[in-house]
Amino acid sequence: MEVRRQLLLAALLLASTARALGGWPQCDAPDGTTVSFEIEGCKPPDTCILKKGTDVNVTIHFNSKVASKGVQAKAYGVFHEVPLPFPLPQPDACKSGVACPVAPKGSYSYRSSFPVKSAYPSISLHVKWELIDDDNKNLVCQLIPVEISS
Repeated sequence: MEVRRQLLLAALLLASTARALGGWPQCDAPDGTTVSFEIEGCKPPDTCILKKGTDVNVTIHFNSKVASKGVQAKAYGVFHEVPLPFPLPQPDACKSGVACPVAPKGSYSYRSSFPVKSAYPSISLHVKWELIDDDNKNLVCQLIPVEISS
């Protein structure tokens, strides 16, 4: 019986490791669960190449664990472990596809687009994308390795 239990535990550990390795890293999101995080033209776990002078489309599907009247979107460029705020064209996620108010056990979709300006430096960094509830806790938190190029 003990061997079966150990085999089951090992199988579960392998499955969760494979799942974690199959996508971009997530950061702490106590109030929600990310179902999928998609950037048009990018495939996890690869570095996402963002071309200057283009618009990038982001789609996030998530489940909420809490009730919240509103949801705010925030993005940061993380360079040498320093998060630098990135202004989003529409920070109110309720105006970007999320059917607010959100409820516990509810499933939601968020869609956004942002420009990769020609003035941005050619650089490799991580983008941290958050969807935040009324209690200032993350419903979604995702880290995406990106390279901004000409």
